[in-house]
Amino acid sequence: MKNNKGFSLVELIIVIAIMAILVGVMAPQLIKYIEKSKVSADTQAADAVHSAILTAMMDPEVVNATGYNTSTVLTGAQSVTGLQTSDVIGSAALEILGETSGADVTARLKSTNASDICFEVVNNNKVSVWVPGSDSRGSKSNSGFEIVVQ
Repeated sequence: MKNNKGFSLVELIIVIAIMAILVGVMAPQLIKYIEKSKVSADTQAADAVHSAILTAMMDPEVVNATGYNTSTVLTGAQSVTGLQTSDVIGSAALEILGETSGADVTARLKSTNASDICFEVVNNNKVSVWVPGSDSRGSKSNSGFEIVVQ
């Protein structure tokens, strides 16, 4: 009688079944953590926009520019894609961010429903920045809530 030194088919099937169960349990958790890391990256992008706009507003060249007035240039909620190099504050903010257009900034967004970064300047000294549609819980629903940096 020969002494076979290997695994039997039943043993291999049991190992594969155990691995399938582990993958089935772990995969949803992994996907959730990946989405949370993407939301974290979006928060950092929003924070960079916040800092760039505040820095641009405090830059003496921007403040002394002809016709510059934060309340008229930045009224209401605006999209980062609307920042233009022809605008004094938009040009300064894009230069600080190291980008050539607002579309380059929004290209950094990674989370599922995030497509833009919005901002609003209130009382010439407070900047609110948010990423609409981003879901910080890591779920893939369309009803996410916003990341806000103030």
